[in-house]
Amino acid sequence: MEEPIFNIAVCDDELPDRDTIADMTKEVCDLDQINAQISCFGNAEELLKTMQEGKQYHMLLLDVMMPGQDGMELARYLREDKRKIPIVFISSNREMALRGYEVAAARYLAKPVDKERLREAVSFCYEQGRDNEEMLVPFNGGVRKVAPKEIYYIEIKGRKTRITQEKEEWDTPLTMEKLEMMLTGHKFIRCHQSFLVNCRYVRILCTSHLELMDGRCIPVSKHRIKKVREIFFQYMEH
Repeated sequence: MEEPIFNIAVCDDELPDRDTIADMTKEVCDLDQINAQISCFGNAEELLKTMQEGKQYHMLLLDVMMPGQDGMELARYLREDKRKIPIVFISSNREMALRGYEVAAARYLAKPVDKERLREAVSFCYEQGRDNEEMLVPFNGGVRKVAPKEIYYIEIKGRKTRITQEKEEWDTPLTMEKLEMMLTGHKFIRCHQSFLVNCRYVRILCTSHLELMDGRCIPVSKHRIKKVREIFFQYMEH
């Protein structure tokens, strides 16, 4: 199943720098198997207009110093607008870029951009962005907002599906298959026909079961153990 698209905006007024950063970002995303779509902007005003028209980005790579509205001003506006999108500043002016703490910037990268540092920044923002996502799930005649990171595991209970969190559990009419699709890319393991488990809460992997951080045990089907190990080890190595 294909990973959801991770939308990245690159904003730099210098065309050669913009193209280089975009190409390098595409390379590191391919290396880490991130299904990215990269959009380029020559100024902050153009990027902001696109976002105000409804386009959503999961990460911004912003040049700090640009004519007109610069990267710092754009970042400050987004934070005042309560947008939590991860921002990475890119600049040849280290002193200016290090002011990123004022707008909770995720990273600062100096020009010329180092590929491995960019790769780490993209990976960090990808995980941070995915962690902050929320989804709407039908619940008790209405809908409920829940972040995937808050779900411990999901279990089939009769004709309903039960979602278990740290301090509560609740039922939804959505099928396990539908929830599994919605949670693609969030590191959940379908370890059993009736169970979907969040890797972040797995403490021990055995041949017959998973033990969670709170001591609960979830069964693992024999025919799924190979795939479960593969997914879990990939998660641990990330």
